[in-house]
Amino acid sequence: MTRREELEQLWANPAHWTPAGLYRCAADPRLMVLKRVGAGYTINAAHRRAWFLLAALLAVSMAPLVVHLVLGRRAPGWSLLVTILWPITVAVVTLVWLSRRDD
Repeated sequence: MTRREELEQLWANPAHWTPAGLYRCAADPRLMVLKRVGAGYTINAAHRRAWFLLAALLAVSMAPLVVHLVLGRRAPGWSLLVTILWPITVAVVTLVWLSRRDD
């Protein structure tokens, strides 16, 4: 059996999926896998870097909001636009990059 077939068997096993659609398989080395339902990818929650990735994405996404709140009225007008667009941009770019990586 090839490595790809082994990974497909792990992915297809219902025991590795929660009822909410979360994939958890420590034997699978992939950080992201195709979703079972719908389009796109989901994070392998049992991967050792998964929670670090989620925490890093949250920290980077929240940074402009925190800066905007700290500056208050002294914040430049464009900072609100950055606060709104930065988290979306970071999440989309990161997830697209992760989904296009080789296994």
